[in-house]
Order: sequence, then C-alpha cells, then structure tokens
Amino acid sequence: MSLIIHGAPGSAEGLVAAMRLVATARGQRPFTGESAELVRAMAGVASAAQGDGPSADLHQLLGSEEPWSNDRQAVTAIATWLPGSDARSEAVHAALLIPLSADEVDVDGLHAARWLAKELGADDRTVRDVEATCRRNAVKAEADLFRRFLAWKTGVDPEVIKARLARHEPPLLTPARDLEGLRRSLEQAADGTVGGELRRFYGDTGFFLPGSPGVLPLEVLGAHDVHHVLTAYDSSPEDEVYLAVFSAANAVDGGMDYLAVIMLQWHQGIRLGVFDPAKATLNPQLLAAAALRGDRTTTDLCDRSWDYRSLLDLPLDDAREQLGIPAGGSVVAGGPWDARHHLGS
Repeated sequence: MSLIIHGAPGSAEGLVAAMRLVATARGQRPFTGESAELVRAMAGVASAAQGDGPSADLHQLLGSEEPWSNDRQAVTAIATWLPGSDARSEAVHAALLIPLSADEVDVDGLHAARWLAKELGADDRTVRDVEATCRRNAVKAEADLFRRFLAWKTGVDPEVIKARLARHEPPLLTPARDLEGLRRSLEQAADGTVGGELRRFYGDTGFFLPGSPGVLPLEVLGAHDVHHVLTAYDSSPEDEVYLAVFSAANAVDGGMDYLAVIMLQWHQGIRLGVFDPAKATLNPQLLAAAALRGDRTTTDLCDRSWDYRSLLDLPLDDAREQLGIPAGGSVVAGGPWDARHHLGS
C-alpha cells in the first residue's frame, strides 16, 4: 500500500504490471474475470491516491490486449519501474492477491507469482508460505500467522504463545483488576468522551469486553477497539479492513502482519483465530483514504507503549486532534457502531 501512495514515479505502474502478469499466468490466460477486476481495483486505488487519474502506461496495463510480447519483456518493464528491492518485494506481495482471491486453488497463478519473485530477485518466502497454505500445510500456516499477530500485539514471544495455545490456554491472561478497572472507567465516562463512545461501541455491537471469558485478552483487543472509536470505523467486515489499512500505514513496526491477518479473515474469507470470516467488498477510494489517514496520523497508535486509557475521559474530538487523526471514517457523530448503515438500515 505504501508503494502506491508514497512510491517514486512508476511505482504504481510496476505494482499493477506485476499483478497483471500473475493474473494472466505469464500471458497464458486472458485478462478477464475477477482477477482482472482486482487488478483494476488496485489501479483505482493508485489513481485515487495520485489524484490525477491513471497514467498512459497504467491505462495500457488495464486493456484486454497483452502489453508485452512475452513474460521476459514484462519482467524487464517491471524491473525498470521498480528499481529497489523493497518495492519489488511489495509488488510481488500485491500480485499474490490474485491467486489468494480465487475461489479455487489457483496453482498457475501461484507459480507465476513465485517465478516473478525469483526473476525480480525479491524474497519469495511469502510465496512459499502461501503455496503451503493452499496445500497440506494450510492449518499450520494460518495458525502461525495468527500467532505472529498475537506476538505483535502483546510482545509475548511467539514460541510462548504457541505453547499456551497448544494447551488451550489464552495467549496472555488479563488480570481481573484490569478488566474491572476498564469496566468501571466506561461506566463512569461522560457521553461524548472516548470512554463514553467506547461504551456505546460495546453496546451497539454486543461485544464483550476484551479479557472476558472466551474473549481475546485486553492486551490484544483493548487498543484495537479504541482504534475503532478514534478512527470512526465500525465493526463491519469492510470497516475492519479499512481500519487494518489505516493501522498498517500508521504503525512504525508490524502493521503489515496485522493487515495480512485481516485481509485473509475478512476479505478472503479464510478463518484465522476465533472470529467468523467474511468476504467484504472493498471500495478502492475508501481503501486509499484509510491508508492516507493512517500515514498522516502523528501518533503511532499501534505502539504497545501508547496508553489509550489516558484518553478515556477526553472529549472524542479533542482526543482525535491531540493524536493528529485526520477526519474520515464511516461513523458520524451519534451513528451506529455496528454494521447497520452498511446494510442500508
């Protein structure tokens, strides 16, 4: 995502070209169907972020005719647009969305993505992981991704989390005094404050407080639920993804691990962890706006040292201003925090 928004000239073209090359399995199948629509959606994000419409090269990459005579020529063009190793790696990761979005295992697309990673000199570890996910190691790979997410949120060593989950224990225990302290703070919070809105968030959604029996620990979900309130993204699958994009752009470290979990869980419909999966339909402009908002927020809301509890008594607008969060999101003042307005009610 950062490559599209902050990349050098040609970055968007290189990323979209990589996605197209995988969508056509290196030119062996037509540029049609859902894979082509996904490439066009990513190009739409690029155009929205740049604000000046698609470039001539980007427009050509979206046509039905093959823009290259062979796959080697395609790699040369992509490498020219993306001279840096980090940019090439990010483009390969974006290209992986093509086989991941298929309803059936897209072996040709996976092989094309891995071939592209090798040709560009990009790290293809992610490609190997995805191939394993689509085959016999699916459960193992999904569990590993979820454990890494828990480690990022809590700071607990992944091996410790793995051992605890194997014993059917929570990854981290929430002290009863912490849970009771949060409950008391929300009960006492005035309307219109961060705490008051968080209380309304739990009331609208019916969610139990983090750390309650059967709920992920407070260290995992506490700050996340506050993020919903601060950014005005509700609890629908769509807004979960937009919040994850916001967080990935905002976080100094680890945000992409979180985004990977959320994209698989609520965009691709692959169960990770304890929540029911869904396949959210995403708006490219809202996706780009979420990334821009996260990047422009002046406080790293994902830093574990950030004390969200100190904000609970602040008026919500004052807290957003203090943290440097730009306006946006889907929940207007007093609006519902569940998915009702997405459903047209």
